[in-house]
Amino acid sequence: MTDTAIDPAKAAAALETLRRAHAAGSRAKVVGLTQMEGGWSRHTYAIDVDDPDHEGLSRYIGRVRPEDSVLDTDLGQEFEIYKVLEGEPVPAPRVHGYEPSADTPFGGPYFLMERVAGEGLNVWRRPDRELLEADWAGGRGIAEDFVDGMAAIHAVDPKKLEGVVVARDFRANVARWRDIYEDIRLVPDPVVEEAYAWLLDNEPEPVAPRLVHGDYRIGNCLVDGGRMTGVLDWELASIGDPRFDLGYMALRYSGGRFISGGSELTGAVAERGWLERRYEAATGEPTDRAVVDLYAALGALMLFSIMGTGLALYDAGKSTDIRAAWSRFVFPGLRADLAELMGW
Repeated sequence: MTDTAIDPAKAAAALETLRRAHAAGSRAKVVGLTQMEGGWSRHTYAIDVDDPDHEGLSRYIGRVRPEDSVLDTDLGQEFEIYKVLEGEPVPAPRVHGYEPSADTPFGGPYFLMERVAGEGLNVWRRPDRELLEADWAGGRGIAEDFVDGMAAIHAVDPKKLEGVVVARDFRANVARWRDIYEDIRLVPDPVVEEAYAWLLDNEPEPVAPRLVHGDYRIGNCLVDGGRMTGVLDWELASIGDPRFDLGYMALRYSGGRFISGGSELTGAVAERGWLERRYEAATGEPTDRAVVDLYAALGALMLFSIMGTGLALYDAGKSTDIRAAWSRFVFPGLRADLAELMGW
């Protein structure tokens, strides 16, 4: 975080949103408001509110979609997903108000949610990978919660999300990321283009559609005291094939590979066979590794499109975030993954 003075306009907007949601009283006061690090397509604020009419000090997170967002995703859909999850065994924060206007002191639409105990782990940092390796070698509380959390997501009745979350089958998912890739690519990439053709030539048999997180990795979860306490960042969620989450999680990128090798554990969390067996036991569904690998390839192509968008924005002068320029160093590893998955 960066320590700054409390912005009065942002504080007033947050209080107004909380009051409309009946989460704050007339005497509530913002006593802390800080933008947190990270966030490409969303900005995140830690907001502390002292409210004598409620529970005293309450801690919230503000989730903001800025104008120069890397992805054109629906913040309102993300808010509604959190609302649905309040009645489910998925560990997710409660939400407390949504402001859809783009003209806000936060620089875009936003919603507020409770701040859950725990920290996000960055698998591109050695100390965080070592923490996860110690968990795997020891009690495995984080590993177990991580797999069980994914199984709980896939167990949510998709009917509860009708009209809230977009539904995409395999071909629609492939088309979505291919359209973005073709729109933003700076030069043609023969490995990427061959991979798209390979996916369509190997379309898997469909399964019953479920809630798919779309970016399920330990970096989008909160960890506290050796256990997982929350699942965040639902902007890529859809109703579709749950095997996408399994494939995306299996990418070396999700295990922390960037310009170095990352973790030997799948997703930096667990050995792959153990992970698959625990998922099968939790869901009663078999995991077909060949199909999961297809979705791993699609996950790699999704990352090409997302990071390529960031790079294109930076190249066009629409973003000053140096991480967007650095994202090009992910591409060689993703190409290698695609080549291996296609059996080259």
